Amino acid sequence: MRSSMMITILCSSMMITKFCSSMMITKFCSSMIITTFCSIMMITTFCSSKMITSFCNSMMITTMMITTSVVIITTFCSSMMITTFCSSMMITILCSSMMITTFCTRKMITTFRSSMMITTFCRSMMITTFCNSMMITTFCNSMMITTFCSSMMMATFYSSMMTTFCSSMMLQHPMITAFCSSMMITKFCSSMMITSFYSSLMITSFCSSMMITTFCSRMMITNFCSGMMITTFCSILLHTAY
Repeated sequence: MRSSMMITILCSSMMITKFCSSMMITKFCSSMIITTFCSIMMITTFCSSKMITSFCNSMMITTMMITTSVVIITTFCSSMMITTFCSSMMITILCSSMMITTFCTRKMITTFRSSMMITTFCRSMMITTFCNSMMITTFCNSMMITTFCSSMMMATFYSSMMTTFCSSMMLQHPMITAFCSSMMITKFCSSMMITSFYSSLMITSFCSSMMITTFCSRMMITNFCSGMMITTFCSILLHTAY
């Protein structure tokens, strides 16, 4: 009787132990499942935040590139205004010198008149060459702006296409999140390289416009000095004639 009681107690304790062990294993498995689920959720959240950050960065880069294009176009317009101003000044100086020449030739010798005609012809040839070079410069600048606008349109199209693709694929399958993130990082690096390239182009365009401005200023000063010399010479001849 006593031994049977002991066996019963032992069996009961074994069953309790087994039950507790199974409960502990179940609890451990449950915690592992919850931990795994939480880890997956954290990874998904992290990838999503990285994608959102990359998208925001690409939007900022797009805005910066559009600003850059506006600055380039503004610089180009400014240089065109300076060119127009310089051309009008040159035409004014040329007309003034032609009027002085016409007035002086009425009271001068035939030889002097012939030399003045040759000088006028040479001046018109110089102005024609200058105008042709300005037209070529304008054409090259417009070609650069056209190329820049085309590349901006392609970059915008590529950005929107990649964003749409990544968003739809992420909703369908979480494993493609890493692929989309790496693709967006590649796109970010590419856009940074494009930005650096167009910054150098902008600097080149600015330097070209500065060179054109310097050249126009020198031409204006040369024409002004030439006109002053012609005026002085004509005055001396008029005084001599009278």
